[in-house]
Amino acid sequence: MDLKTLRLASIALDPGLLDQFVTYQRTLLVELGRSTETEWSGRYAFAHSRALAASRMDLLAMGKVKAMVSEFCGRRSALRQVTERLAQTDASQPKGRAIRERAEQELPRLRDLGDLQARYGADAVALLTAREDELLGLHRELARVEGGAGHLHSPG
Repeated sequence: MDLKTLRLASIALDPGLLDQFVTYQRTLLVELGRSTETEWSGRYAFAHSRALAASRMDLLAMGKVKAMVSEFCGRRSALRQVTERLAQTDASQPKGRAIRERAEQELPRLRDLGDLQARYGADAVALLTAREDELLGLHRELARVEGGAGHLHSPG
């Protein structure tokens, strides 16, 4: 597919829709946190259903916003990881200099959001960027919870 087709297939993100998606994610985290360790798929389906209801999003809109936010968060998470690694690197050592050189070559590509703007629009990327810390925090926490499917415990 070309960019024009991808853009037409995406959803027009606005502040209200992004708020709904954040509500979906927050509710999903709360509902998954209330779960016990039995039947992960059933718990997840129940939590997902409650999160959709709380957000007042339909499944199609949620899926499209989720794809957009996930792509944005994946890119920004990679940027933060490289930046953090760079800050912890001792450039006085040969290995540290090599890491620094590779990171400095990679950082411009990671910072560039031009392809996301072309696909989703500059306004959508601006909305995501304005809430980057919040979105990235939720994205990472959901990845942690979903990745630890068999290890989720009810709050004590």
